[in-house]
Amino acid sequence: MNALEAALVDVAGYLEHQGIPYMVIGGFANLHWGRPRLTEDLDLKIQAEEPAWDGVVAGLQKRYRLLAPDPPAFLRQTRVIPLETPTGVRVDLVLAELPYEEEAIRRAETLSVGGQAFRICTAEDLVLHKIISDRSRDRDDVEGVVLSRGPSLDREYLDPRVRDMAAGLDRPDLLDFYNACLKRAGLPEASPRPKSPTPR
Repeated sequence: MNALEAALVDVAGYLEHQGIPYMVIGGFANLHWGRPRLTEDLDLKIQAEEPAWDGVVAGLQKRYRLLAPDPPAFLRQTRVIPLETPTGVRVDLVLAELPYEEEAIRRAETLSVGGQAFRICTAEDLVLHKIISDRSRDRDDVEGVVLSRGPSLDREYLDPRVRDMAAGLDRPDLLDFYNACLKRAGLPEASPRPKSPTPR
């Protein structure tokens, strides 16, 4: 078990013990579902209602070094709790705010490293988390997941959600990019959302 895996087991075990729903996202999830690339930190999405935020921060503060000068204020401003494990690994705990993020946490899969279980986002939800980003690295990661997972992707789940994102954000380029990734993987493209009939 390397330092990153050990830090993951530590933080995931803590969240499990505290009953805080979570899933691994970011670079570590990409290592599992997509193209391997170097990552030295961890990103986890967590679910906590606002009245519990202070308690979550206080509990983390007893076990880890929190990196923000005023962690509760930083959490309220950014929805992120940056921390460092005792072995020096940076971890960002990002609050789930949208219904699709909470659904993704419920859908997360259980994997294990060194005999220790942890929860990781599905390949489909990793695509959804990254596709709205304009960063080239995130775009590369989306393409890597689609190329790596190919026909095993749950298209019945993924396609309509990409379409909804593209429509809801007025970002038709998201669907165009997704379809370009599918084409590169030799998969059929996602069809546009059917137009509602015009009322007479």
